[in-house]
Amino acid sequence: MKIKCSFILACAVALASQAAAAGEASPVTLVRTIYMPEIIGDFDHFTVDLKRDHLFVSAEVHHSVEMFDLKTGDHLQSIGGFKTPHSIAFAAEKDELMVADGGDSSLVLLSGEDFHRVDRIQLIDGSATGKGDSPDAAYYDAANRLYYIGNGGFSANLPDSQISIFSVDQGKLVGSISVPGNNVESMGVDNLHHRLYVNIRDKHQVGVVDLQTGKLITTWTTPDLNANTALAVDPEHERVFVAGRKPGIFYVFDRDGKVVAQKPCVNINDDMTWDPVLQRVYVSGTQGLSIFHQDSPDNYTEIANIPTNGGKTSYYVPQVHQFFVIHPKTDVDIAGLLVYRVNK
Repeated sequence: MKIKCSFILACAVALASQAAAAGEASPVTLVRTIYMPEIIGDFDHFTVDLKRDHLFVSAEVHHSVEMFDLKTGDHLQSIGGFKTPHSIAFAAEKDELMVADGGDSSLVLLSGEDFHRVDRIQLIDGSATGKGDSPDAAYYDAANRLYYIGNGGFSANLPDSQISIFSVDQGKLVGSISVPGNNVESMGVDNLHHRLYVNIRDKHQVGVVDLQTGKLITTWTTPDLNANTALAVDPEHERVFVAGRKPGIFYVFDRDGKVVAQKPCVNINDDMTWDPVLQRVYVSGTQGLSIFHQDSPDNYTEIANIPTNGGKTSYYVPQVHQFFVIHPKTDVDIAGLLVYRVNK
């Protein structure tokens, strides 16, 4: 036990030392680590309630959503009652936390005030294989208050997937988009050009959906694209950022599906964020955090590659200039939330 604790302390000191050495020259600075020794297993995605300064992350193996203080990072509460929570989003207009529960094949709605269950929306039964991954990936279009939820596919023992569309205003499903692939991953919406982009991982493709018709209109790929998981969109320049795995590669597609830039990035990535203000792309994976600067729409420079103790999911909250990464418990470290200050 003393050896393990010493190793954990050494890891924390190493991360802090690296951050201090980098200082303001680094695009981000580690300011705090919040350890959670009681949480075992992988984490998935984040969301935030800006009204109450609450940061949430799903702990899929722990069957919970963990809540932190957005400004301090303090761990406030563990919200239980889920089977396999994956993607989450907060609908400020309804004051509701939306949780895509893969183990329950549903979208669960909780009150933002006291977290009592408001509703449960049945989705495609994903229990056929027992994987707990339907639904999994989702994207909240806050401007139009629509939650796009990937379900079906492999976990439901189906050849294809479906993106179900939940209307926050109406409190119900209002449509669906058929996707020819059994492994739907990250999505992103470009409201300027009425498009939704989705990673179809089993086909090594990026799907392009016309939101005005609700139809998949084309797919993109490139010869070396593999296990494409993380995705983000730059609507102004009509660029789609995609990260593959094994090896970790960061791709930039133009509006016609041409790869205009390609760079090595962290492997086993799961989240990606585009910051249009500082013109940065953040890619988080088990190998760490890759940060790229957009020099022009077709040119990108890696400005940082930072270890994150295996944290592959992340979230940027520009309102407080903080970037969050969460890593699971391993043989040499306990679970922890890494809080970074974003430097200009």
